[in-house]
Amino acid sequence: MKEQLNALLHLQKIDNEIAKEISRQKKLPLFIQEKEIQLNNYEKKYQLEGNNLKELQLKIKRREMDAKAINDKIEKSKNELYGGKISDIKELKQLQKVIESLQIERDQIEESLLILMEEEDIIKTRISEIGKDIEVLKKQLREIQKQVEEEDLLIQKSINIKEKEKKEIIKEINDETLVKRYYILWNDKKGTAIAEIEGSICSGCNLSLPSDIIYHLQKDDYLIICPNCNRILLWKDSS
Repeated sequence: MKEQLNALLHLQKIDNEIAKEISRQKKLPLFIQEKEIQLNNYEKKYQLEGNNLKELQLKIKRREMDAKAINDKIEKSKNELYGGKISDIKELKQLQKVIESLQIERDQIEESLLILMEEEDIIKTRISEIGKDIEVLKKQLREIQKQVEEEDLLIQKSINIKEKEKKEIIKEINDETLVKRYYILWNDKKGTAIAEIEGSICSGCNLSLPSDIIYHLQKDDYLIICPNCNRILLWKDSS
């Protein structure tokens, strides 16, 4: 019985190592997903800034058209003012006031145009910087994908080796019922189906064991189960 229980203890060690490797393997895609989310956020920013730039450039174009229209009006009014066709002083003064008013309006438009153009430069700079960040993130994503692929292969190789070792251990146990019982406990007790005992305390549930259980454990008479947690008990060799 002792040999089979030691084999089960070894099996438990291998099963826990495999479970740990599988857990690591499952987490690998998260590294890629994290970088993909980051990249996606930057691409959204890039698109948003691009849309903002287009809207701003439309505003600039409309303001430029407004400025041109006013300049045309100013030019037309000046031609009328200095063309010699109008001789009435009141009309000439009125025309001069119209020109002055148009010039003030043009100056205001040109001032707003300068502000819009400055804003355009700022957005273009932001777009350029975000574009550079996107290229860096894409490079990082490719590197992470490569690292994850390499890590996944290494983990799978380790799992395959341990799976072969596990099969050999199960062959050594040669007791299908015991193995089935072990796996029921292993799943139920989160990887601790076998509890090694070296005193009077169950290492699985930390409760005291009756003296007769300790006696039979040391004698290795038969399979002994913890009366509290139902784990399979194994006396730990002092050697």
